[in-house]
Amino acid sequence: MTEPRRVPGVGALAVAAVLVVGLVLRFATRSDLWLDEALSVNVARLKLGDIGPWLRHDGAPPLYYWLLHLWTNWFGTSDLAVRSLSGVFGVLSLPLAWLCGRRLGGTRLAWTTVVLLALNPFAVHFATETRMYGLEIFLVFAGILAVRRALDRRSWDRLAVVALLSAALVWTQYWCLSLVAVVAFALVIVAWRATGARREAAVATFVAVGVGAATFTVWLPTFLEQAAHTGTPWATAQFPPGPIGTGILEFAGGGHAEGWLLVYVAVALVLIGTFGRSTERNTIELTAHGGSSVAWEAAIGIGALALGATLAYLGHSGFQPRYAAPALPMFVLVVARGVTVLPTARMRNIALVFVVACGFAGSVRNWHEQRTQTGEVVAALATRARPGDLVVYCPDQLGPATHRLLERHAFSRGLRERSYPILPYSRVVTLVDWVDYTKRLDATTPDAAAERVLSLVRPSQRVFVVTAPGYITHDALCSPFVNAIVARTGRRITEVVRPNQDIYEHAGLDELATP
Repeated sequence: MTEPRRVPGVGALAVAAVLVVGLVLRFATRSDLWLDEALSVNVARLKLGDIGPWLRHDGAPPLYYWLLHLWTNWFGTSDLAVRSLSGVFGVLSLPLAWLCGRRLGGTRLAWTTVVLLALNPFAVHFATETRMYGLEIFLVFAGILAVRRALDRRSWDRLAVVALLSAALVWTQYWCLSLVAVVAFALVIVAWRATGARREAAVATFVAVGVGAATFTVWLPTFLEQAAHTGTPWATAQFPPGPIGTGILEFAGGGHAEGWLLVYVAVALVLIGTFGRSTERNTIELTAHGGSSVAWEAAIGIGALALGATLAYLGHSGFQPRYAAPALPMFVLVVARGVTVLPTARMRNIALVFVVACGFAGSVRNWHEQRTQTGEVVAALATRARPGDLVVYCPDQLGPATHRLLERHAFSRGLRERSYPILPYSRVVTLVDWVDYTKRLDATTPDAAAERVLSLVRPSQRVFVVTAPGYITHDALCSPFVNAIVARTGRRITEVVRPNQDIYEHAGLDELATP
């Protein structure tokens, strides 16, 4: 007699549906590549040996660009191809999240963690972006697992994995230095409080982290040069509590309606996950001595954010919410435990459905929202530009994304492109040189740039200026530059595309034609 087949329950089907949707959304977005993505591809397409030297003009370590170089050699440079590297890291993060959850709280925490990560708007967004943040999330989940395993049982293979992951993190993005430093400090505390084999494992793991981080000394001269000459000229430093709060809001979905809805619940779940435990009376008890299984993850996550934000503030460097990516795995794990600590199945299910629903809304937004307006600019150029016309990018930061789209059209072969200020190096519109950026802008004037433009075109040829308001570096330069051309020639200004402030990388197009 055969046993009846078990039919999957509603919960199992719901989990499967969430995972399938999360997998699809990690490879689906309708947006064109914006500046950082186009710039990443252009740097990665340099010769492998030229990537490191060029990054002296940028502000990042080279590991992600090396990987993207190899990836594009194999799969090409289409939008889907270049973004799929991050998508693969996004997919690989899911089983790692499950393993972390199981180690920290059993099967219930494992499935809760993977479901929350599957439709986390931050994780989905950076799985569809050609930047290093999806790689960071993957490495941190792997690092949590590796460190926990090394602390459980010291062995050379486990310690080697810890060292390798520590090295990979510090060679991926500079905010990971703060995370590695906080992890090292946490291991010191563990070693100080433990005894016997546990202390020996903690000391050995600390050494492994140090060995991995020490590989950064090879890159240290470039890092110091970047710190002195590149920085973030497009932003202002923020007092540390600001970046911490902004980072947590971004984890919940950012400043959209679903993000604000979720962030309040998420913060409550973080507190419950860090300090809470269920009681026999169907209540939650908050205590600093509750023995939370994710207490270290919570402390390391907030500590890494706080240290990174403090160092950025002291170094007069700007902050963008994406820099908080190394703390996302800890955030997801702690929120997941907060859900599992809720005392009844109904409360757990309601909380999980609410978080997933808000995450789904943010993830779908990522699919259909356009990140850059440069596609609209290129479409307008296709109908108005003629061979010999000049396209000027003011600011130059609009050049890489716009040029990438222009290359797809045959009409662009007769166009010439320059970036403001109009100097010999501005022929290279595919890259942005951040070295002494503001000093180089100060070395020219809108009038001088206008004279240079007029020396490049005949009166019958038109000048198109791709521009946008709100860029700190160029806000007082671009309008005077356009006005200077008009004053000298009497050319007629036509606003062909108006910048849409609702789009992250908004861009407009002005046509300066002979009257």
